[in-house]
Amino acid sequence: MEEVDVVDLEFGNVDLSAGTAEVVMTNSEAVGGFQFAISGATVSAASGGSATGAGFMVSASGTTVLGFSMTGATIPAGSGILTLLDLADVGDELCLASSTISDEGG
Repeated sequence: MEEVDVVDLEFGNVDLSAGTAEVVMTNSEAVGGFQFAISGATVSAASGGSATGAGFMVSASGTTVLGFSMTGATIPAGSGILTLLDLADVGDELCLASSTISDEGG
């Protein structure tokens, strides 16, 4: 049986001079929480996008970004900007790594 990706994360617009990067999520099922790491930069903040729209608490520090809902809200299936990252100490390559996505059950 072929494994099917339920959620894909990728960078959208990246502006290294401004120190910002969009993280775009395409998901075929509702998302109840997420955690991912960034290599090649330090993340100082994350805001906006569908995570904020769903009322998620989003925390970003160092290389880790974490988002979840305290009320059980989910991000519905679809595609769009998950969150906008504020970056510092950006190197030559910027990569998404070690992502964990949960459904509405956790």
